[in-house]
Amino acid sequence: MPFDPAHSELKRPVLYCLVFAIAVGVLWAFPGFWYRGAGKEAQFVWLAEQTHIPGWVFKDVPIAKAAEAVLVADRMVNGEFVSGDATRFIRVFSAKRYLQKENEIGLFSHTPDRCWTGAGWQIQLIEPAFVECQIHGLAMRFERRLFVHDQVKELVYFGAIVGGKALPYRLDQYLAANLKKTEQTKGDSESTVLRLGSGRMWGWTWDSFVHRTAFGGPQQFLRISTPVVGDDLAEADERLRSFLPQWLVVVDYQKEYGEWKAKRTTGLRDH
Repeated sequence: MPFDPAHSELKRPVLYCLVFAIAVGVLWAFPGFWYRGAGKEAQFVWLAEQTHIPGWVFKDVPIAKAAEAVLVADRMVNGEFVSGDATRFIRVFSAKRYLQKENEIGLFSHTPDRCWTGAGWQIQLIEPAFVECQIHGLAMRFERRLFVHDQVKELVYFGAIVGGKALPYRLDQYLAANLKKTEQTKGDSESTVLRLGSGRMWGWTWDSFVHRTAFGGPQQFLRISTPVVGDDLAEADERLRSFLPQWLVVVDYQKEYGEWKAKRTTGLRDH
């Protein structure tokens, strides 16, 4: 058959469209394959919060409606434990999403680096900036911060679980930007430009890819803090480390999710 230039020209756009369609398909399917493959490497873990701890009295602290609207969590626990002699206290916060919410920002977009500085606290850099704590055999990485407001100092740990695994990378995406906050720029809107200009702000997306841990799936964000007396960080560290496994216990995710779903369904029916 003789070569037909016109016929060849007609086939070229079809080939381009086919290659483009294949490329789009691969890009669309790859994240699911990449992240799902990693999920089989470890046991699915979920943590439940305890309120009855010997030697401590728990006080529930209502969460502001504005904070609820931003986080869009399925379940939140916020409060403080006061020691029996009323000389020590520990603040706790836990937020959970049982299912992935495609159109909602992550629970990790409002870490203390962002929210506490927005409320007027300042970050005082300390080392190490993060620590690993054991919670019933589960190794969890927590960001470690010292926040200061007037004469009050508070040591804060915060970390997360995604898709049933302890987050293997840091939640420090807002640290650099919010270190630069002052009393004049303590509002969240004023620091947007600082955050967008921070390389670390975008770096955690790469961390998510490298560690094969997606932002989606069941999420749990944890924060625990305690006042620092004088400059005794060691005592505050020990208090938080020893309290974590008392406050949190490993539970069956499906059972907890089923109970939450049943209560939610009953509540909607009652209304």
